[in-house]
Amino acid sequence: MTDTYQVQTRTTTGKAVKKLRREGILPASIYGRGVESVAVQLPYLQARDMMNAHGTNSLVNLQVEGEATTRPVVVREVDQDPVSRKLWHVDFLQVDLTRKITGPVPLHFVDEAPAVKDLGGVLVHSLDSIEVEALPGDMPDSIEVSVASLTELESHLTVKDVVAPRGVTILADPDQFVVAVSRPRVMSDDDEAAVAEGEQPEEAAAASADADAPAAEAAEGSSD
Repeated sequence: MTDTYQVQTRTTTGKAVKKLRREGILPASIYGRGVESVAVQLPYLQARDMMNAHGTNSLVNLQVEGEATTRPVVVREVDQDPVSRKLWHVDFLQVDLTRKITGPVPLHFVDEAPAVKDLGGVLVHSLDSIEVEALPGDMPDSIEVSVASLTELESHLTVKDVVAPRGVTILADPDQFVVAVSRPRVMSDDDEAAVAEGEQPEEAAAASADADAPAAEAAEGSSD
């Protein structure tokens, strides 16, 4: 059953919405094909919980105060503070349940790659979301991608390896890399000793270079 969230119509606009935010209210808007746009608001904590539960492009219902029926919507755009990531504004797209929509869906990587566990490889993600098309009611919150088949170093998965849920069509380039296992960095004896002492290899390398610099300068001076 689709979750339903209560919202109120909003008369506060422009710079005055800052006061709403200080009071714990999030400004939002509803728009859509053949739908008159309406300014709404909802408690910030409710909006945050909704975003955590559904993200963007997943179908939810909005019950606008004073309206007899709910509105089927997806979150289409979110404005956030660039540092704190606190929500500033949410745009809801009211959808036709019989018309397909498109949008990015997060990828959720599951299982363990043998090439990482047994061979010391490093798992490198090329994509964290993927563009799909589906009816609003079929839009998934995320798509699982198992990395259990990555048994060799430099093995990889592409978009065509991603299994979409029923009713969902993946629109991304099928040959685009999704995740791969890169070879581990080869460590020198000095780096291994540094790691054993709790120092980062890069720091050890820099320290080693600084220590070698005076000797190198002395050698150059003697050759002159």
